[in-house]
Amino acid sequence: MLLASMDIGTNSVKLLVAEVEDQQIKKVLLDYPVITRLGEGLDKNHEILPEAMDRTLQVISDFQNRAKQLGVEDTIAISTSAMRDAKNRDVFIQKVMDQTGVNLQVITGDEEAEIAFMGVCSDSELQSKNAIIVDVGGGSTEFVIGQDGRIENKFSVNIGCVRLTEEFIRSDPVNLADLQSIIQHVISAFYTHLSKISAVDRELIGIGGTITTIASIHQNMEGYALSDIHKYVLQKDQVFRVLTHLRRMTLEERRNVPGLSPQRADIIIAGIAIFSTIMEILRIQEIVVSTRGLRYGAILLRAKLLGLRI
Repeated sequence: MLLASMDIGTNSVKLLVAEVEDQQIKKVLLDYPVITRLGEGLDKNHEILPEAMDRTLQVISDFQNRAKQLGVEDTIAISTSAMRDAKNRDVFIQKVMDQTGVNLQVITGDEEAEIAFMGVCSDSELQSKNAIIVDVGGGSTEFVIGQDGRIENKFSVNIGCVRLTEEFIRSDPVNLADLQSIIQHVISAFYTHLSKISAVDRELIGIGGTITTIASIHQNMEGYALSDIHKYVLQKDQVFRVLTHLRRMTLEERRNVPGLSPQRADIIIAGIAIFSTIMEILRIQEIVVSTRGLRYGAILLRAKLLGLRI
């Protein structure tokens, strides 16, 4: 069965179109992200800005049309941190329904962690690992500890690269004081949770746009090839070196860095700082990059609800 999923996040909207059969994603026809910054300015008044709604609505409409053209039989659309926090989320949900026919579902942080875990586990090699999975988004970060498709622990924290950028970055290039403020905030938010986790014999797996971008930058990639990013291994010192290198650049200079989308250049410092700090707290020396996140899990969840032997 040909299914589609839309992941409407704080920073980007992602479309996945895939053929699902016998508990597996057999073939991916389309896997495409667009940055819309739905959560722009959300922390100021806890409302989605009209222009952010318009940008995101246009992309959802375009994605729905693409899915129909490919012959998709059913679509699931889920939204995360920005929509969880927005007082006017019902307005946007109704607009999406009226203009596209897409039924947008807002999921909790725990649900987001569970679905992301399903996505990572759609790769059998990663499923078997005794893993700590970290999904750094624009508005929140999810953690899942599990192995062989079973979750041992999960939690979500309202810390993301868009939120941190808007709250702490005031300089260009980013000065050490701004970066240190981000790191201290991340430590304060995560340390209590992470100090209870034993990282012994566990592998750290990262998902989301920040970690795939780090892998892309580290390989000096001009294009975005998922095959060169999926299961790529980054050392802790490599992550830190990318952070240090980018911090010294102006925003305009970062927009020209190979492997870094110009639209992500303003928030990448905060995103890398989150991953770097997590690795420091956990005392883990390397992280495995997975390109299979929430949108993969959402397709499998939809298939399960439709009774496709998932």
